[in-house]
Amino acid sequence: MLRTILASLALLLGNLASAGCQTEPEVQARVAELADMPGITVKIEGADLDHAQVQAIAKHLEAKAVDTGATMVRMKKDEPGGSSLEIELYAKTLPAAEGLAAELKASFPALASATITTAPAVGGPGDLPLIEVSKELSPEEAKQEILEQLQADGVDGDVNVKIEDGAEGRRIEVKIDKQEVH
Repeated sequence: MLRTILASLALLLGNLASAGCQTEPEVQARVAELADMPGITVKIEGADLDHAQVQAIAKHLEAKAVDTGATMVRMKKDEPGGSSLEIELYAKTLPAAEGLAAELKASFPALASATITTAPAVGGPGDLPLIEVSKELSPEEAKQEILEQLQADGVDGDVNVKIEDGAEGRRIEVKIDKQEVH
């Protein structure tokens, strides 16, 4: 069986991703702040979603949170047609789990027949990869630094890094496409 796994990690710079070129106590303080953030896991099964829909759902959930620290998106597609999506969101204030499935189905017609479950995230954002990037780097320099760090950490698959500067700071999105044969 061929399984495609898509994983995205989104961090807002000014959060964990800005740890580079700072003093060690500042990095440790930021990691501790993220470790204390509550998290929610949203699992969606039975919906055939493309990358744009997955990202729209993740951004929709982030918009319902206050002070998002990190988001991890994992999409698994089994041949033929089976797929599942898991989004872990860590923020100071999370969207209410109650009614979230119905609200997602109303907002995204592709989820009408999907099974959607929510649960507190297990582990915390400290289980996400630590990516250190200096705020002073240009987006292209930061992208190169992230790719080098992931390669040094042994991350395999097709890695795509997208960096956007915005009002909240710098948003870094790392997408890893990987195919496994089972």
